[in-house]
Amino acid sequence: MIIGNEVLSGSIADANTPWLAKLLHSRGVDLIRVEVVPDKPTDIAASVLKLRERVGPTGFVFTSGGIGPTHDDVTYDSIAMALGLKIELHQPTMELMKEHYAARGVELNESRLRMAHLPTPAEILTTPGLWVPLVVAGGNVHILPGIPRLFQSMIEAHVEKFRGPASHSRELFANVGEGDVAAPLAEVAAQFPAVRIGSYPNVKFDMNDPEKNENLAWRVKFVVEGRDEEAVAAAAAAVLEAIPGTSKTI
Repeated sequence: MIIGNEVLSGSIADANTPWLAKLLHSRGVDLIRVEVVPDKPTDIAASVLKLRERVGPTGFVFTSGGIGPTHDDVTYDSIAMALGLKIELHQPTMELMKEHYAARGVELNESRLRMAHLPTPAEILTTPGLWVPLVVAGGNVHILPGIPRLFQSMIEAHVEKFRGPASHSRELFANVGEGDVAAPLAEVAAQFPAVRIGSYPNVKFDMNDPEKNENLAWRVKFVVEGRDEEAVAAAAAAVLEAIPGTSKTI
């Protein structure tokens, strides 16, 4: 869940979702939903509850943003409200903040100290070199900052928490239009319901410039993915058979 009016207004682009999606996919965890919500407590609380219900007790919810020192940083309070938790000063986080700001000659004022008031009870994870905690509320809601450098460092420090069954994939290529292969591709997909078959057109293909297309190696790419390696291999073979001219290599 991406939290921030600045993202919804287009002032700042979300860089954390693409990065997290790739990381989770590489570790066998499916990212099934992304929501972008404003800095509004009721919206944040509602989204957290909905996402927790969607992923279940064994899934993960990640939030990005809204844990800074200003009035519109309301993520901690909103999630605490949603989960029926208290907000309390976390002494170990405050001590880390004292060291951090003292070393830089910066005052640890009341506004900054707000960032040490965390949902309680919760699991508080630390990251080497950072004072910002990774708060895990309700057992599976991982509360992270929106700054990509911090977000990525904190996830990487605790990446072993996030693991699912291995994923297998095959890439296939064809020099035909998507409209020409939609029907046979749908038939193959129906035969292998446990396998995901995606079709992706080459964005460099230009229907209005045939000469430009002469140097393109393919017009459409098929990605066959799933947890069962044998099923993935069988589905890929079915695509090769159903769509003439499809190959495993570019």
